[in-house]
Amino acid sequence: MNNKVLLVSKFSAAVNALKALLEENACEVEIVVSDTVSAAAYADDTIYDIVVINSPIDDGDGVDLAVKISKDTICGVVLLVSSEKSGFIAKKVIDYGVIVVAKPINKMLFRQSLGVVMAAKKRYVGLRNENERLKSSIEETKIVNRAKFLLMQYLSLSEERAHKYIEKQAMDMRISKLEAARQILKTYVSHEF
Repeated sequence: MNNKVLLVSKFSAAVNALKALLEENACEVEIVVSDTVSAAAYADDTIYDIVVINSPIDDGDGVDLAVKISKDTICGVVLLVSSEKSGFIAKKVIDYGVIVVAKPINKMLFRQSLGVVMAAKKRYVGLRNENERLKSSIEETKIVNRAKFLLMQYLSLSEERAHKYIEKQAMDMRISKLEAARQILKTYVSHEF
């Protein structure tokens, strides 16, 4: 499966060369734009895996755009800059995960940069998914604990008995413990007011 690419470049001659180079590296250029506003509008991490910015673009050097896309999406960002500016620009964007490639482009270095971008993106997506799973687990624990507290308060159950009560409700009703806890909350929270 090819990685989908948003290419930002104002130079039409460079566009064709970059498309060919990207295709050699299992990337498919979906759209080409030449300015920050258009690129920001198209930069959607549900569509694009990588955003390649060939600096300069119509309205600047592309540095702010690279940082914005890196902060606002999970797209990998590769910023192509002149070799004279590459060190300076790399220092400005390194904390945002933007990969800087000096022009003229060395094909091997470009291939490696794309690999780094995709590996970092996969790792980030994995960490984000794990973070969401942990948040969901914490929220579920809070709800179940609140339901246990209410059962302890209103039915004078021990914590262990309240926990078993919730598990039995879930099993008997063929629902999750979370749903059983939510039903208990609905039942007893109205009594508190």
